[in-house]
Amino acid sequence: MSKKLAVVFLTMLILVGAMGLKTVVTAHGDGSVIMANGASPAPPTPYRNGASPAPPTPYRNGASPAPPTPY
Repeated sequence: MSKKLAVVFLTMLILVGAMGLKTVVTAHGDGSVIMANGASPAPPTPYRNGASPAPPTPYRNGASPAPPTPY
């Protein structure tokens, strides 16, 4: 039982030490957030080649052909 208590005590000691270190570091900072990779990149331009092309004309060959004659 004493081995389990020693492991729990050491774990708690490490946890309290880490929390204390965090408190000391944040108390001496200026509140800015440090990012590992810097800021995000600028978004791409939405349309590099201009606007979308004009829609095609609906019926290029004219109207539909006449219906066939009945029998």
